[in-house]
Amino acid sequence: MAAGKLALEQLRDSDRYVMPFTDIECSPPPPQDRDEFLLEVRYRNEMPEQLHLLEADLASRLAAAFARHPWVEKVGQVKIEPPRRVLVRLTYRTPVLAVWQGEQVRAVDRHGVLLPPTAKTEGLPAFPGHAKPPVGSAGMPWGDAAVEEAARSAAGQRQGP
Repeated sequence: MAAGKLALEQLRDSDRYVMPFTDIECSPPPPQDRDEFLLEVRYRNEMPEQLHLLEADLASRLAAAFARHPWVEKVGQVKIEPPRRVLVRLTYRTPVLAVWQGEQVRAVDRHGVLLPPTAKTEGLPAFPGHAKPPVGSAGMPWGDAAVEEAARSAAGQRQGP
């Protein structure tokens, strides 16, 4: 058993089982390109530049890292395939409602989750009235029951009957 662990340690750092984080295959959220998106995921989670593909918990670590990005609604799959391929399938949040905050307008998804400032708000229904300021950052629920209810309603209207 000790020999197996030693062999695994030696293989783990072999160039054959290491790849750049930026080589992960995924579709980025609409307002970003893949390189920018992967850089954000890596930075936000303090992930290394190089992935060690034989790392036992790599798939779960990557899933958690992608799940923390404010555009990501759901991580569908993280697949690690030989020789050096990592494929991540994601479902992204979609803007459904524009909410004014002072001079700035922000978008929320169907659950009332605040989206990044890059989210497009043109053509979205506007929240009527004055919303309380968001309680958290992008990727977190707005924190105002009225905004969250309006987002659910706007999402239902977009889907139609």
